[in-house]
Amino acid sequence: MYILSQKLKILKSKLKFWNKETFGNVHALVKDAEDKLQGIQNNIDVNGHTDTLMEQEKQAQINLQQSLNIEEIFWKEKSKVKWHLEGDRNTSFFHRTTKIKNKPNS
Repeated sequence: MYILSQKLKILKSKLKFWNKETFGNVHALVKDAEDKLQGIQNNIDVNGHTDTLMEQEKQAQINLQQSLNIEEIFWKEKSKVKWHLEGDRNTSFFHRTTKIKNKPNS
């Protein structure tokens, strides 16, 4: 058991490193993409529309959309983990509302 726990500790550290290298800080990626897009749009407002600025804006919008998709996946996974850990709460409120909904059916 000791050997297994040591291997899991090593695996945990390597997975943390891989996560930071591969994904980084998801929220910082979104913030950076928003800032870059805002900077390009401000530049367009000041200097007017040019082909290069429009292409940069389009690329920045694509980058922002990808970052938002990654953040959405992050929150979905986090909610699934929370649900698995805490489970579904079958409260008396839940049972009461279910009985009320099923009463007309019977």
